[in-house]
Amino acid sequence: MKWSQLKKRTEANFADSISGRVQVWFTRYRKSHDQAGESWITFDKEQVWSMADHSALVNYYKEARKIQIEKGATDYKNRDQQDAYYQAYEDAQKLLNERGIFAAGALYQALFELLNLSIDDAISSENPIIRAFATLDKRFGKRRLQSFNAANEHPLVIKLFTFRCEAEGLK
Repeated sequence: MKWSQLKKRTEANFADSISGRVQVWFTRYRKSHDQAGESWITFDKEQVWSMADHSALVNYYKEARKIQIEKGATDYKNRDQQDAYYQAYEDAQKLLNERGIFAAGALYQALFELLNLSIDDAISSENPIIRAFATLDKRFGKRRLQSFNAANEHPLVIKLFTFRCEAEGLK
């Protein structure tokens, strides 16, 4: 699906109180050597969250290297270190996701997946981007909004949930 179609369908599913106030954006820098991209979310035309390929990759490799050094697994050729060496990359990805650092394509994938999920499946998804956008969905009604506990949620979920509550006039 083209980005323009995905954007239109996603924003059409937003609750009336935030419709037109929240927008999602995605771009590719075609002249860069690897065509890196960036995606971001705006509230009232102010950018509040950004996901960029370049910064995500830099953080990913730094974090993986740090974990490899901590585990003493810095040589992928050494058979004794191989498992820990490669596991560090998976651990680094999990850590970055917990911190809210995503590549640009993560937004595209999450929004595409969200279109095919029920609101119950979306709000219980392991993907924090899907959960965050589920709180903006018109299927996520006021009663559910009032009973939703965002205390232990990902920072992106908290940010979008808070914005929706403010738009609905809830505390």
